[in-house]
Amino acid sequence: MAIYVFSLLVGYAPNGVDYAQGYRAWILRKLPYPVRYIFAEIPRRKDIEFYQELGIEEEEMLSMHHFFLDHPGLRLSVRAEDKLEELKNSLLITDVIYNGLEIHLVKNGTVAAAMILASENRDCLLEVHYYNQSKLIRTEVYTDRLAYADYFVTAKSEQGLYAKTTRRIYYHSDGSVAYEQIFEGERFWYLFPDGRILTKSEFIGEFIKRMNLSESDTVLIDRFAQFDYVQPLFQGRGRTRMIAVMHAGHYFEEGESAYTVNFNQDYNYLMKYTGMIDIIVVSTQQQKEELAEKLLEYGRSVPVIRVIPAGGVDKLRQPDGGRRPCSILSVSRIQMHKRIHWIIRSVIKAHQLNENISLDIYGSGSIDYINTMKKMVGEYQAESYIRFMGHRDVTEVYKNYELFIAASTFETLGLSIMEAVSSGNAVIGLTVKYGSRLLIHPEKNGYLVDFVPGADSEEEDRIIGDMAERIIEVFKDRDRLKRFQMHSYKTAGEFSSRMVEEKWMELL
Repeated sequence: MAIYVFSLLVGYAPNGVDYAQGYRAWILRKLPYPVRYIFAEIPRRKDIEFYQELGIEEEEMLSMHHFFLDHPGLRLSVRAEDKLEELKNSLLITDVIYNGLEIHLVKNGTVAAAMILASENRDCLLEVHYYNQSKLIRTEVYTDRLAYADYFVTAKSEQGLYAKTTRRIYYHSDGSVAYEQIFEGERFWYLFPDGRILTKSEFIGEFIKRMNLSESDTVLIDRFAQFDYVQPLFQGRGRTRMIAVMHAGHYFEEGESAYTVNFNQDYNYLMKYTGMIDIIVVSTQQQKEELAEKLLEYGRSVPVIRVIPAGGVDKLRQPDGGRRPCSILSVSRIQMHKRIHWIIRSVIKAHQLNENISLDIYGSGSIDYINTMKKMVGEYQAESYIRFMGHRDVTEVYKNYELFIAASTFETLGLSIMEAVSSGNAVIGLTVKYGSRLLIHPEKNGYLVDFVPGADSEEEDRIIGDMAERIIEVFKDRDRLKRFQMHSYKTAGEFSSRMVEEKWMELL
């Protein structure tokens, strides 16, 4: 038996699904079966490092594109020093310039090649770029040896000249060609040595065919929308057990849309083909009940639905010293639907009545939205008490604050809220599905602010005003704040990692 998890993302901002996958990896590793996490797109080194940080080991990651090589591993092991000596001789290099993670190889005053070193180990080679008259013509990408090479031509766009990818060649360990990719505009094809020319969907189908999935294997699917692997996976599954994990919203109520609550439409395809799924895993009992009801309403097959939270509490975290008085933190992707601007405006209003109130915003996301928020903070001259902390590991950060605040219009479970209550934060959030209602208990560990989808500017002002009042209220009574914090610890105890682990063990 083996477990295959689809899929690790490439080129997208980190989100809650990624963190849930990292959390689950810790559980799956305890099973006596191999687990493989699939990259449907070629992973960049920073993608691999990101998932390593979340808890997925490099040896557990499998790239579809590397799978067809006789050395499919992703670990780096080519010594940069060895490649440097080789290139100095083969390119007749006259000078070598070291610049951080780059080594420029100069021939007669012009850069002929640039070696890129791995950030986690500068002894290892990541890439080599080759130039002709200062124009990029080829890039080699390495793992334990040369994995593939991109070939470029100089093209022109409205922004000026650029290196346009025309061809990619994948190599076996002996240097022979495993297969090629040919690019033409936005389209591309895969060329195999036996003469076959495959589309992206056919290429994925070939990968799934060669996986030899059996009825003893299990496939976990975390994402469905706009991903090319889903249809070939359904078609090539055979009798393999399919488990879909629904991390986000799956339908709209009347009057709701992606613009009012930002429900994720990732599961439209799943909703059409629930008959192909053996089990659906959701995070809360309410989500299970509503999903079953809607599937029946739509006339769809209702598979087995299991409730397993997307994350659990490994331990309760106590502050090393005292918490910073009147301190607030926000932790999320910084995107419009997270409504960080509501949080900022509410903190500014609350600060006018309590100048000790401060807010630290953790997370990364939309550059434009972040810049808009920073501009707002500047306009209100609030830089002294509202800070943008960037993306970082916040596991041990929550416990230093007194209050956690969220204004997201939808949270299936809300891993950040769960982390907050496990660190004893008082919490403020909106009355949205599902996690806020599950983890925030009004008057016991914080407050819920009424939210109605499709809020206009007047309604937004009301929400911001209510949030500001709740912030002031939290810090008004120190004894009550202590009771809120103790109740958060109690709430967190109901979502132990052991309970989540046992549910996954039982299912698998």
